[in-house]
Amino acid sequence: MADDTDPLVFPDMPDEAVVAIDQFLEAFYHHFQNRYGIQLHRWYHALDQRESYNNPMPSRPLPDPPF
Repeated sequence: MADDTDPLVFPDMPDEAVVAIDQFLEAFYHHFQNRYGIQLHRWYHALDQRESYNNPMPSRPLPDPPF
């Protein structure tokens, strides 16, 4: 049977520690985006292209004839 407990259980921490971790994570995220942002964009753009190719938009229905 699978364990249904939350794998990310966070302990109580002082405010200063929470702020320091938050600032670290934000700085890490920005540095990561600056370094790898082009690759991420290229990957997700290709993914969107593959999904568009596999699931093309349906064509518009033909207009009703006048009679």
